[in-house]
Amino acid sequence: MKTHIVLTPANIEIEYRLAGAGSRLAAFTIDFTLQIIMCLLLAVIFFWTHGAFDYYTVLAITEGWALGLLIISWFLIYFCYFIVCEMLMDGQSIGKKIFGLRVMKDNGQPLGLQESLIRNLFRAVLDILYIGLFFILFSPKHKRIGDMVAGTVVVAEHFDDTVTPLNINQLPDPNHINRAGIVQLPHLILNVDEQHLLHSYMQRKIYLSEDSKKRLHLLWAEYLSQKWQIDIAIIDDDLLAGLLQLNQANY
Repeated sequence: MKTHIVLTPANIEIEYRLAGAGSRLAAFTIDFTLQIIMCLLLAVIFFWTHGAFDYYTVLAITEGWALGLLIISWFLIYFCYFIVCEMLMDGQSIGKKIFGLRVMKDNGQPLGLQESLIRNLFRAVLDILYIGLFFILFSPKHKRIGDMVAGTVVVAEHFDDTVTPLNINQLPDPNHINRAGIVQLPHLILNVDEQHLLHSYMQRKIYLSEDSKKRLHLLWAEYLSQKWQIDIAIIDDDLLAGLLQLNQANY
């Protein structure tokens, strides 16, 4: 199993499991099937609105500007599908979401529009010749040419549905939180960015080594101690989940 290690600004190493060729090909098959369905539906709608369901009418329409418009629409579906999905679904397409895959930058940051455009431009030009699959099989980081140029990587991650959605009935026992030296529960507020970071950790922790998790626990303890000006002696996954639940219940 190949892994990708990200070094955070605090010198904490986070280890991700790289997505292999099999899972990526399976995800692409689902996405490509959806693209074909969308193209067929578009063609049916197009010809239906023009009343073109006999041979001569179809032939007449496809000889004019309408054929060019349909081809352009098909190309936009082929090229823009992955870009739109990756921007709206935080680095995932529908196929990747089903198989628990995600595209991110090499440094662990979320995928941006520029990176998505670059990697999908190479997909549209080169991967139709199976060049991308060849590089995934033999590159050290399972990267296509588009990933190499864009500085992105595809990782496999596990989504724990028990983390969200949350409600006030799921708040932890205050005695459990107090054992870490935290006593003023109403004042333990995390901002939106901190909640997003903590939620991302809770989603990905299953693929982190125990050593990486311990170092992240120490980092969270130091950060929250300074933020709230209190002494936090212990932090573990249960406590972090409790803090996330507490804050999401208050928002």
